[in-house]
Amino acid sequence: MKWQLWKVSDLAESIGASWWGEDIILPDFFTADSREVRPGAALVAIRGNAEDGHDYIKDALHQGASLIIAEKGRIPQGLSIRDRAVIEVNDSVVDLARMASAYLSACLPDEVIAITGSVGKTTTREVLKKCFEGMPLVFGAEKSFNTLIGCSLTILAMPAGTNVLILEMGTNKPGEIEEMVQYFPPTRCIITEVSSAHLEGLVTLEGVIAAKMEITRSPHLKTLIFNADNENLANAAGQVYGTCKKIGVGVRKGEVRICQSTFDLVENLPRLKTTIRWEDGVISDLYCGLWGTHNSLSLVYALTLYRELGYPLEEALRNLETMTSLPGRGRVFSTRAGAVIIDDSYNANPSSMKASLNTFSTVEVKGRKLAILGSMKELGKEESVLHEEILRSTHFLDALFLVGEEWKVPLEKMPEHERSKIVIVSKVQSFAVELAKMIRSGDGVLIKGSHSHHLEKVVLILMEGQES
Repeated sequence: MKWQLWKVSDLAESIGASWWGEDIILPDFFTADSREVRPGAALVAIRGNAEDGHDYIKDALHQGASLIIAEKGRIPQGLSIRDRAVIEVNDSVVDLARMASAYLSACLPDEVIAITGSVGKTTTREVLKKCFEGMPLVFGAEKSFNTLIGCSLTILAMPAGTNVLILEMGTNKPGEIEEMVQYFPPTRCIITEVSSAHLEGLVTLEGVIAAKMEITRSPHLKTLIFNADNENLANAAGQVYGTCKKIGVGVRKGEVRICQSTFDLVENLPRLKTTIRWEDGVISDLYCGLWGTHNSLSLVYALTLYRELGYPLEEALRNLETMTSLPGRGRVFSTRAGAVIIDDSYNANPSSMKASLNTFSTVEVKGRKLAILGSMKELGKEESVLHEEILRSTHFLDALFLVGEEWKVPLEKMPEHERSKIVIVSKVQSFAVELAKMIRSGDGVLIKGSHSHHLEKVVLILMEGQES
């Protein structure tokens, strides 16, 4: 059963859904975004708050979709489905998860790894995938598919025969991770960190911890890896009962320790060295191109799990030597004018913002240090205080450009001499054009902010002068 290739009929029958068309083998790519459809892909039509995927079914078929999963009564009449198929469901989100759960049970990977945390989830996932590079039958999401829908799409794209499945699980309200765990119970999990993020839905730090700890409710859990330096998280991990093995990772505490972590820019390229002491006393040195010492934790979480599964550590260390940051997550490049750009634009919360600024403060650049910071979202009642803390850590900058209304009140509390170097940006794209003219050879520019500010537009304009 493990190696059986599922067809559309198998997927539909797994939840008692009706289907019609050609009984094709399941596609290797599932998406809920019609813009991502490529020939042979599957589109899952989902009703969203702003858009309804059912409105784009014809577009998806025109783009070459081979499978449509849609709700009954929402499928356009007169579709041409030669060599294609349609599955009709009652609720796209719920039934998608049910089908993914059934497919996961049929494929039955040896390990289902789940990663959660306030920061570092995606980087840890990508590091783990890099550890397994070159090995067959290891599968993980290509991007931040960390919701119930995202995990479902990842699983349905998983090749039959997969031995190790890597999932990412995020949350902004209680019960979300628990629901994912019920559908897709992990055998091993990593909790990278808990901090003040998504406080609108989780209210307090205690609420964040409780939400992240939902990942440990899997009945199949064999190993929990967590940040041992975070006392609150370590205490919560200590209350996980059963036969689950718990491995703390940290600088000050934990079974696995980061003995040393150093970072610098070498010829405008990131160079991170991490020295690890394992549970048995063995010391390993790791070199890679990730941005900042804070990413040493992601490296060690992934390596700890990899080692726990019994794989040879030396091969993973070699693979990680070519590891670089993802776009928007600390990627470093140089412009034709000779400036160094740090693209950390994908998202931001207080922990990740402080970590990136701290790294930027320690690196040497020949020119000025400039930063474009987008405000942080979903911080609830702590919004003003947390933004004020960030502003207090920007004293080393030569110029600071702020995007977002959330900076307004904290900015008023800044000393006059500090405010003189700060500019409020209202139109991101036009500002980016001016910034490209402003930066000079030797300057360092950090771009960081919540995804809703679309600071990737700044990055794209600056990349037009990219050299490396």
